[in-house]
Amino acid sequence: MTFLSATCQALLALVFAIACVSKVRTPAAYAAFSIAVEALARVPRHRAGRVAGGVVALEAATALLLVLPGAGSAGLPVAAVLLAGFTYVVARALRDGTAVACRCFGDAGDRPAGPAQLVRNALLLGAVAAVVPGSPDAGSLPWQGWFAAWLTGAVCAVLVVTGDEVVALVRPVRSPGSGHVAS
Repeated sequence: MTFLSATCQALLALVFAIACVSKVRTPAAYAAFSIAVEALARVPRHRAGRVAGGVVALEAATALLLVLPGAGSAGLPVAAVLLAGFTYVVARALRDGTAVACRCFGDAGDRPAGPAQLVRNALLLGAVAAVVPGSPDAGSLPWQGWFAAWLTGAVCAVLVVTGDEVVALVRPVRSPGSGHVAS
């Protein structure tokens, strides 16, 4: 496996693990995610909790499949399908004017889902495409290479998970109702 493949696999495994854990870490986080599922995916209220649970289970399974020896390539199609589904739901919400926080990483942040989530999902889909399962040099990275790949993947995962907050920090503050940048 190449360094890029190992880094992207680490990034994906960590992002899916963080997403899963952050949604179930407190009852409030899970409830917030269930409400987001109801609104964004147009799921009836009585089914939203079960659909949210299914999403969390698939995220956990994806993270595990990406790190289990010999099963890493099995997690790639699941990751791609999940990311494509998330992208579709956010794009439809934007098209329809639905302003709901996606709760991708639990109950952090109240900003509605928007173009930033589409860009994030596109980058993660690119990471899925960059992983080369079963490449002829699989296992050829020394332990130092694996360590560096996972460290790099972890740094990238932190950037992905906190990306909304980083964008909010660099975006100019606008005065309410005026459309002017506050000074």
